[in-house]
Amino acid sequence: MRTLTSGQLKRAKKLLTEAVQHQIELKNGRMKEELIEGTTPVLWFGDATKKSWLTVATNPSAGQFLKKDGTLRFDSTGPFFLLDPGMSLETYLTDDNLEQSIRKFNDYFKQKDIYKTWFGKEQGGKLEGFLNGLGASLYDSSLQSVIHTDFFPFPTKRYMGTISMRHELEQSVFGQTFFMKLLALFSLHGIILLGREHTDRFRKLDSSTVWENPFSLPDYPDAVVEFGYSAELGLPVIGLHFKPSEQFLGLGSRVDENGRSHGTYGSANGLREIGQHVREKLEAFYEAED
Repeated sequence: MRTLTSGQLKRAKKLLTEAVQHQIELKNGRMKEELIEGTTPVLWFGDATKKSWLTVATNPSAGQFLKKDGTLRFDSTGPFFLLDPGMSLETYLTDDNLEQSIRKFNDYFKQKDIYKTWFGKEQGGKLEGFLNGLGASLYDSSLQSVIHTDFFPFPTKRYMGTISMRHELEQSVFGQTFFMKLLALFSLHGIILLGREHTDRFRKLDSSTVWENPFSLPDYPDAVVEFGYSAELGLPVIGLHFKPSEQFLGLGSRVDENGRSHGTYGSANGLREIGQHVREKLEAFYEAED
């Protein structure tokens, strides 16, 4: 198995240290009750040694860490680094612990107990179904590789959208700078933003991106997509105005202008077809640019 280059590892440890230091600040402030006890920042999910597509969402959700009764889903043998009893975030900051965390990020989709409820199962629906249509996969090495990251690397008990401090976190120095620094760690085909709010947030963080007009997809007219190109990163950016990992893609339980149910949009077959439409549109867009 390939490993991160020495330069990547050095950068990853520096970024993880920065994120831990910010989590310490949050834990000592008003965010204390929102953070999941015993967790450490999660910078990415997947094999960063490969050239990949990068999917982007908000932050690691409670479902990845907690059972319905509020207890942790796994122990220190699980897919994330958890603090041992008596270990603080301050004492966590050693080279060995940082490197163990980074190995877990990189091996995420090869481990047990990963959160397929959100990512989707092999050859199934959710995010994986959409990616398969695009010609990519979180799991299948015969397709283009995918890694996932979030704007905020901190696991929270509640959805970030329900946390009153969300705007304050976004406007902080960390919120304005960390994500773009993290992107430099990866070798990418492009970026896929999972939802309109994430597309809008990226638009604010990277002013170098030139965006085309949003468009609807054939056969799925309520699935709206934007294409952009980041001059700073030298990468194409796909902004989805829907969420492949969430029921009805955030569209509600209505039907579209053709009478197609949004539930069909969120089926495994529907998501693969939507991903295929996005791939075809992207290929046609770049052929036209050439």
